[in-house]
Amino acid sequence: MFPIRRLLKIPLGVVLLTFAANAWTGEVIDSIRVEGIRRIEADTVKSHVSVIPGQPMEPDALRRSIKALHDTGLFKDVAIEQQGRELLIRVVENPTVAKVTFEGNDALGTEELQKLVHLKPQALFNRSTTERDLSALRQAFRVKGFFLAKIDMVVKNLDQNMVDVVYKIDQGEKSRVQKVRIIGNKALSERQLTRKMMIHESGWFSWFTEDDAYDRDKLQFDQQQLRNAYLDEGYARVHVDSSVAELTPDRKAFVITHSVREGDRYRFGAIDVKGDFDELPKARLMEELRVRQGEWYSRDLLRQSIEKLTDLIGDFGYAFLDIRPQTVFDDKAKTIDITFEVVKGRRVYVNRIEVVGNTRTRDNVVRREITMNEGDRFSSTQMRRSKKNVTDLNFFENIEITTPNTGNPDQVDVRIKVDEKATGTFTIGAGYSSIDQLIGTASVSQNNFLGRGQRMVLSTTLTGNSTQFDFSFTEPYFMDKNLSAGFDLFAKESDRRQMATYTEKVYGGALRLGFPISKNLRDQLSYNLAQIDIAADSNVTSRSILAQAAQSPYLRSMVSNSLVWNDVNNNLNPTQGRVHRLTTDIAGLGGDISFARLLVDNQLYHPITEDEEWVAHIRGRVGYINGLDKDVPIFERFYLGGSTSLRGFKPGGLGPRTLTEDDAYGGLHFEQVNVELFFPIGNLSEKGVKGVTFIDVGYLGNGELPVDVRESGGIRAAAGIGVHWNSPFGPLRLSLSHPLVKEEFDKTRVFDFSMGTAL
Repeated sequence: MFPIRRLLKIPLGVVLLTFAANAWTGEVIDSIRVEGIRRIEADTVKSHVSVIPGQPMEPDALRRSIKALHDTGLFKDVAIEQQGRELLIRVVENPTVAKVTFEGNDALGTEELQKLVHLKPQALFNRSTTERDLSALRQAFRVKGFFLAKIDMVVKNLDQNMVDVVYKIDQGEKSRVQKVRIIGNKALSERQLTRKMMIHESGWFSWFTEDDAYDRDKLQFDQQQLRNAYLDEGYARVHVDSSVAELTPDRKAFVITHSVREGDRYRFGAIDVKGDFDELPKARLMEELRVRQGEWYSRDLLRQSIEKLTDLIGDFGYAFLDIRPQTVFDDKAKTIDITFEVVKGRRVYVNRIEVVGNTRTRDNVVRREITMNEGDRFSSTQMRRSKKNVTDLNFFENIEITTPNTGNPDQVDVRIKVDEKATGTFTIGAGYSSIDQLIGTASVSQNNFLGRGQRMVLSTTLTGNSTQFDFSFTEPYFMDKNLSAGFDLFAKESDRRQMATYTEKVYGGALRLGFPISKNLRDQLSYNLAQIDIAADSNVTSRSILAQAAQSPYLRSMVSNSLVWNDVNNNLNPTQGRVHRLTTDIAGLGGDISFARLLVDNQLYHPITEDEEWVAHIRGRVGYINGLDKDVPIFERFYLGGSTSLRGFKPGGLGPRTLTEDDAYGGLHFEQVNVELFFPIGNLSEKGVKGVTFIDVGYLGNGELPVDVRESGGIRAAAGIGVHWNSPFGPLRLSLSHPLVKEEFDKTRVFDFSMGTAL
């Protein structure tokens, strides 16, 4: 009813207005009066009227006024009439929205739908807005695969010119992609071509990945991905003639068909670099190139070469560098000559560094991550490193660094535009571990305390075997130096009876100081003071452990130093790079415990395939502890076994054990090697899911043992397979292991599972 009424009313108003305009004499209007307003100010109405008091009334001005008031979207009806020398404007306001609700929505949550619609409670109801909202909702359900979804809007009139808006949703059945076909491919298989596409056929994991939902934008993306796959394999003249989605006769599924013409495969021909950059010899520039004559053409290698040249030449101060690859095809020889044309532009220097978009974070927190200073020569490498540094702060949703002109051809400004995100969190977690059973966590953290970039964390962890409380504070730039400083307070109560028949309580604190030595090398010095209390039941615990429990509590005063080299490409999901850690602990500067401990941990990640889907990981750990002429207490000794050291064995499941109660006693040195191969599982890589196969080898050395503790034997080994998922709920790790080398008294475990979640 509403649209028809409105369409009829506007033309009628125009007809009446035209008739009235012919009868008007152009009399001067002295005043304007507004009737019918409730929430809208009269001045707001008058601001859209073209008639000015003190001037003659003009028909064109009246027409413009009627149209302007309708276009505001504030009014359902508008009428204007002249009463003598007064202009009377009668309006009927659009109703106010009291509530917006959704009925029948299962595929998308209510919060997600609320973000899609512009109509909000307490806003004025506007029909044009609701039409846009309906279109947005239908598109959202199409993206989810519900192409047959029907969405209607019901408006319920309330008192005081208010309405409730209800979106009634009939999702219908989800339209899956039944088949993805490629026509014309001979050189590359469908598996190679569809691997990086967004739309896949329905399969076992489609319920999780949702990659079998058709969407037009996804189809266009896949069309380009199909072309890219050929370009990276040397088919430089490939054509994707069409990409078509057709509904099956029952309209319940789609069939996607891509049609390609592969063309011939080309190799790189002559490679050259030309241009006006002469600060380095051509041979040095050629070293940076990733393309080589005689190798198969690849557009990705071409892109990498441009990036390498841009970094190398840009470091000489050329912010407006332009590198264009010129290509010459030889269709007879099936080669492509590449000439990189370099136009360096003017050398520039940094004029001013500006931070914009930050409201909570102080400017200096961002500026200190910029590796260039005002007055320095511009450097492309420093620009990229600076952006990575700011990104690693994890304070911002988006970061954009630009170099706007200053008006001086020899200078540029560096402008860092940021969009801040919430840096304080309250997290409640739950999970399960085959080691700790049920796990509960709660933490309050602020990673950007008072906008100073300081980190503060208060957390508690409750498991089937332990209770732990922690408070920590870190200042990353102590005294405005590239020097981190912080302190920790902790309290932990652990039931160690899964390894030995005793319990342990630890209370204490630590002071930390860290600083960088080089780009990838960092050192941290700390002092730790803790009281350790162990308790044992004399009826079930071995004599060796009872003797140590009798001396409890212990006071440990320890100085530690940790030297870390880290150049992995991604700390959460590394695919290449190394991590080397050397940790030394010295206890005995006061307190009851004396020892010197050394830990070496080396990790190497190396991609097996160019797409980094298959990644090899090798880890080697070595530890040694010396009691400095005293016995090393049981809680400071080394233990092996479990998901973080030797899978296939329980924590503390190998090594020396007491003869009476079969308690793990630990060792004085250990050697451990883990070899892993990560591989993709179907199309789940983008969801953070990957498979892993592994071999773990370890040795736990005994040292001198009490008479009631037996020797542990030699090397242990296990192999297995597992799944790793960096899920939105936290990390999930699952593994099936089989011990290859073990002793009969070792404690083994085939299955390990752990998962954490934030609620």
